[in-house]
Amino acid sequence: MGHTFRQRIIRTSAAALAVPALLLLSACGSSGGEIGDEVRISEGMMTVTGIEQRTAEDVAALELDELAGQTPYFVTYEVAFNDGSDGDLNENFWKAKASNGEASPINVLNFGGDFDCTGLGEVSDGKAEGCQLIMVPEGATLESVSFGGAGTWRAPKAE
Repeated sequence: MGHTFRQRIIRTSAAALAVPALLLLSACGSSGGEIGDEVRISEGMMTVTGIEQRTAEDVAALELDELAGQTPYFVTYEVAFNDGSDGDLNENFWKAKASNGEASPINVLNFGGDFDCTGLGEVSDGKAEGCQLIMVPEGATLESVSFGGAGTWRAPKAE
């Protein structure tokens, strides 16, 4: 009512195009789901190989006083870089979700200490392994991790 015939056609056409567009975007968007699932990232292919809850003792060397009481998780992953890639990975793309909201990805630089979760390791033959530290608020559990909107992996449920 009050719409011209042309306006109705435009609205119908836009709605008809929106459904296939959403289906295509969902196919290209977040994938993965389970540990071991491989997803395409701009730098190549990424696989989260493990998500392990750790203890405060495991991160004590970092002296993260502002995160005292939080639970650390180590997220291990592998990247197979695209041909011609420089093997660089923007580790700021990590995101995490906890049972009570967002968790905190912590990027740790390796200066030769004893801490063993320090981001992406050395690239060899176009591949590298890495470890991302995630800190989860006290009383919460890690639900999932994601990388740059390309993939989301569910954390295993605590036993």
